[in-house]
Amino acid sequence: MTIDEALGHFRSAYELCQKIKVAQSNFTRWKRQDFIPVAQQLKINQVTGVNMPIDIDKDSMEKRINKD
Repeated sequence: MTIDEALGHFRSAYELCQKIKVAQSNFTRWKRQDFIPVAQQLKINQVTGVNMPIDIDKDSMEKRINKD
């Protein structure tokens, strides 16, 4: 899942981090890397109850995005 896909289910990056219980510095790292680690993607899906795509690495995420 992309950062924008994840943020679409929260009011802010702060709320996302609070809901999945990670430090906001993690979000900053995700933005810099342009990728959310798989463990956090799973937590986001669990918290939102939405079945967003899980991308195992940045390459697979980019392929999925460019395919659409």
